[in-house]
Amino acid sequence: MQKLRLAIERGEFELQYQPKLSCATGRINGAETLLRWLHPKRGLISPADFVPVLEQSGLLPVVGAWVIKTACAQAQAWRAGGFTEMSVAVNLTGQQLLEPTLLQQVRDALESSGLTPDALELEVTESLLMRSPAEAGARIAAMRMIGVRVSIDDFGTGYSSLSHLKRLPVNSLKIDRSFINDIVDDPNDVSITRAIIQLAHQLRLRVTAVGVETESQLGLLIANGCDEIQGYFFSAAVTSAEITAMLRAGRGLPTEMLRSSRDGRTLLLVDDEENIVAALRRLLRRSGYRILTASSGPEGLEVLAREQVDVIVSDQRMPGMTGVEFLRRVKAIHPDTVRVVLSGYTELRSITDAINEGAIYKFLTKPWDEALLLANIDEAFQHKDMIDHARNLDAQLLASNSELAQLNSRLEGVLATQREHIERSEVALALIREGLELIPLPILGIDSAGCVAFGNAAASSLFRDGGAVLGERIEELLGHDRAKPERFVAANGARYRLDRRAMGGSSASSAGELFVFMPLAP
Repeated sequence: MQKLRLAIERGEFELQYQPKLSCATGRINGAETLLRWLHPKRGLISPADFVPVLEQSGLLPVVGAWVIKTACAQAQAWRAGGFTEMSVAVNLTGQQLLEPTLLQQVRDALESSGLTPDALELEVTESLLMRSPAEAGARIAAMRMIGVRVSIDDFGTGYSSLSHLKRLPVNSLKIDRSFINDIVDDPNDVSITRAIIQLAHQLRLRVTAVGVETESQLGLLIANGCDEIQGYFFSAAVTSAEITAMLRAGRGLPTEMLRSSRDGRTLLLVDDEENIVAALRRLLRRSGYRILTASSGPEGLEVLAREQVDVIVSDQRMPGMTGVEFLRRVKAIHPDTVRVVLSGYTELRSITDAINEGAIYKFLTKPWDEALLLANIDEAFQHKDMIDHARNLDAQLLASNSELAQLNSRLEGVLATQREHIERSEVALALIREGLELIPLPILGIDSAGCVAFGNAAASSLFRDGGAVLGERIEELLGHDRAKPERFVAANGARYRLDRRAMGGSSASSAGELFVFMPLAP
């Protein structure tokens, strides 16, 4: 514990940042902040070794506040340098989330750095949220009210129910790396990942995939609509200076892997007979398709992991994996592809079953009629265009809903601030009124129309046997023109000098006057 105190005093803690990249643009659009302890003798120490000690010692709020403040300052520096898309994410422990001073820490960090709240994202693990969903939800809601974004980290490992997820006011989910590791080889992981992405999008949440290490993993995530990724495929956690160098160099994801960068229609031919593949290439080249080939089902899966494919034409009889088996696998991993079987054998039972379960779009026979084959493949591409169009509409709707949600969140924050100001003003006004009532000198507040807007108890006793004076014109109460600074004799015979002060010059209120009745000696 003493070593940690010394580490804080000596400034031995430092921050590293792992880039996050958009699957739509391929650009770096943010970074996750990672705390490191650079020990003078032991070198870099893992947070897993010292964060629990920080929690036990009560030092975590101090270090946590420093992390948030430093991260916000760095994000603002990137934005001021022209990289306006950059945001920064900070991980919170359970103790930090429930720390009473957290909201003020965030406000102070944003104010001191000048960073807009929507450029800061706080990450909370799913398991933490599920331990105390009500209290965690209240803390998250407070953050959202000031415009800060919140994401659920390690999603898929905390056994969260849909009812809890629906009620939590979060902005995004981060898919746990355990689902990404085998996404290329395990159809179940692909199905789970796709389901998470679709669920998140239905709830108007963004999705980040963590631990992306290979091109094949990236390709599958892009094909299934993931919004952004981070992982060793692009970069490990690095210093802020290295992130800045990446931004200046324009580094990003391979443009050929981005759906938005594709040019034309892509067709994959899978057949173990080279002469068949060559004949199909000659026939289809005239249609202007981008043609890829594979000689087996496994090789076809490798191509699909690297490339964005629209239509697949596969032979049925292939060694090791039949066409139907291959296309069933493709359906699980790449459901948006349009899949066609081209075979000289009519194994009707297996092919019919595959068609009925949606694994195959069409079944064509060898030898083929060229005109009919061309017409069917063109129809398959038209079907794919309809799928893509529907997906684009969904993406646009999601983006619009997300922007609307952000605007609503900002508006809620503004309204909350205004309500707070109004409440404070009402309290201040009540205190002022109470204070004026306690002053023994008679005091009147006169509005711009010359009517009494305020009078304390001492002032009311001067007129008409203590009757109400609000709304009365001051000339009628004083019995002379208020423009003439004269003395005043009260109903009880007491004499007063009028001390008049102009009001409204330094505020947004209307102009008026304050009349103070100063007693004169008998």
